Amino acid sequence: MAVCRVEKTKNYTVMANYHLRDKRLSLKAVGLLSKMLSLPEEWDYATRGLAAICKDGVDAIGAALKELESCGYLVRHRLRDDRGRMRDTEYVIYESPHTALPDTENPYLDNPDTDKPDTENPAQLSKDISDSLKENNKNGSSIHSIPFPSGEENAPKPETKRKDAKIEEMARYRALIKENIEYDALCCDFPYSHDRLDEIVELLVETVCSGKQYIRVSGEDYPAEVVKSRLLKLDSEHIRFVFDCLKENTTRIRNIRQYLLATLYNAPATIGSYYSALVNHDMYGGSI
Repeated sequence: MAVCRVEKTKNYTVMANYHLRDKRLSLKAVGLLSKMLSLPEEWDYATRGLAAICKDGVDAIGAALKELESCGYLVRHRLRDDRGRMRDTEYVIYESPHTALPDTENPYLDNPDTDKPDTENPAQLSKDISDSLKENNKNGSSIHSIPFPSGEENAPKPETKRKDAKIEEMARYRALIKENIEYDALCCDFPYSHDRLDEIVELLVETVCSGKQYIRVSGEDYPAEVVKSRLLKLDSEHIRFVFDCLKENTTRIRNIRQYLLATLYNAPATIGSYYSALVNHDMYGGSI
């Protein structure tokens, strides 16, 4: 095969071959990292910014970024303010795989408890109980007549068990959803919309934990497993897309809960076309 090369005098990029020869990476991840390394260091490496200069949509770029992060080519650092609150997320790009070191600054050193241990003789304690039982036997009482609790009276009822299991299930899904959508980072990006963000999280948790066989979305009944699977794939970019839809909407919303659920469910399928239309509008002045 013949390769036609050009003289490297301008418009070229020098990069290492680590990611080009890393068999763990897909061609999509290799190409995205190559494009990122060709951009200036002051470039804003946001998912939507990369989608504006690539043919792939936001979802595809987000998946490639997660692939690069899992292989060590991308590291995210959560930045906090003086009060310890999440302020921003910093992305660091590496030409070769990098393993983040654990934070060893000022480790927590707790002094062990040096109080005097309990020196009571357990054998003596058992002997005292035995002597007491023997004395009761002499007085005509039997140790078998002592009313030991059977545990049945204090056992939780089945209804209580089901409620506790439901609460635990919702707590697990709530933690998973917050991790998927990068809840802390979204709180920094939308400091005045925490209530709306919490409303979206609770709507996702209630829908995912629903016991119904079918869930109604946009007037149609879909199998619950299909709806749950799609909602659990949502990430931070999808939530930003929902906020953008709420901001751009000018009509009256009669049922905000159904509107949010429909927007969240359709976000993976419509987010790419939505931002492509915005980019075309900005580039061509709405002539398309």
